[in-house]
Amino acid sequence: SVVAQDKVATKDKQPNDQQVDGLTSLFPKASEEKVPIKAYSLAPVVFTDELPTSGTVRGIPELDLKFETNGMLQQVNFKEGDSAKKGDVMAVLDAKDVNVEIQWAQAKLQAAESEYKAALARYQIVEKLYQLGAIIKDRLDQVQAEVDVSKAKIEISRKELELSRLKLNKLNLQAPQGGLISKKEKNAGEFITPNDIIFKFIDEENIFVEVGIIEKDIFKIKSGQRVKISVDTYPTRVFFGYVETIFPQLDERTRSLNVRIRVLDPGKLLKPGMFARSSIAVFSKKDALVIPSSSVSIQQGAYYAAVVEGEKIQYRQVSVEHITTDYAVIRQGLNAGDLVVIETPGMKRLTAGSAVKIIEKQEKLF
Repeated sequence: SVVAQDKVATKDKQPNDQQVDGLTSLFPKASEEKVPIKAYSLAPVVFTDELPTSGTVRGIPELDLKFETNGMLQQVNFKEGDSAKKGDVMAVLDAKDVNVEIQWAQAKLQAAESEYKAALARYQIVEKLYQLGAIIKDRLDQVQAEVDVSKAKIEISRKELELSRLKLNKLNLQAPQGGLISKKEKNAGEFITPNDIIFKFIDEENIFVEVGIIEKDIFKIKSGQRVKISVDTYPTRVFFGYVETIFPQLDERTRSLNVRIRVLDPGKLLKPGMFARSSIAVFSKKDALVIPSSSVSIQQGAYYAAVVEGEKIQYRQVSVEHITTDYAVIRQGLNAGDLVVIETPGMKRLTAGSAVKIIEKQEKLF
């Protein structure tokens, strides 16, 4: 064989450098060189995974303010963006037709009262004649009926007058509570019916951000999760809130799930319609053991992480509590102080028992 011949040749003469180099290249010895690695000294940290999303600032509920009667819109006292207090008169209908109706009802009441007085006077005369025996009982009963009818007319006229005066009150559109005008729908001079919306009205104390969550992230969202919100109007300010309502059905058009976020805005800076960017804290843990997700490998359905022990590699099976694109939170399998392999410069393959040399040790991941 070639190897046997070489062994014989070495007995006869010393090999020159070219022959040695050729043999070395053909039959290199197994390298005992340590693989350079970068490691992370595992330490407990506060870890939060945030889901970025966007949406719109809204006022919930949004009320449609309408008049209860027909009429010509005479006066509009508020515009978009104005604040109103409970009871403020926001708009007024022309009272001319209602005033005519009130005058007519008053005239009817006066006529009914006059008719009643006349009927009562006749009854008193007829009653005396009946007591003297000058007329029969039927005549007295007839006059009594006239008194009763005229009295009933007075009651009807009073109710009509009361209803007309109530209509006068309905000509003023009042704010049902403190709030903000989000939209003005009608202007002075237009004829209004009870179906017409005059204002869209929102409660300033009831401001929300509504966002859409895509299908693949829906499982991450739960009620009560903390949220950070920012808007372009206040670029240096962060608002805080929490997930309040998760709608039960996806939007068929966008294939996303609407989520309503309650915002803490004591300064009332947020306005409905603003574009909002939100970061929902979908996972949070104190004293979490976190490693790069690239340091976790999967073999036969189990997770493993490479750890340096005595300058050699050991693979430990780990239980992953939460994983993102960048990081994995380890529930079991690793301990604080462990040296976890996070990078092998030169992409050299590591196996269990590989000798390694730590060229960089990180104390922090983020």
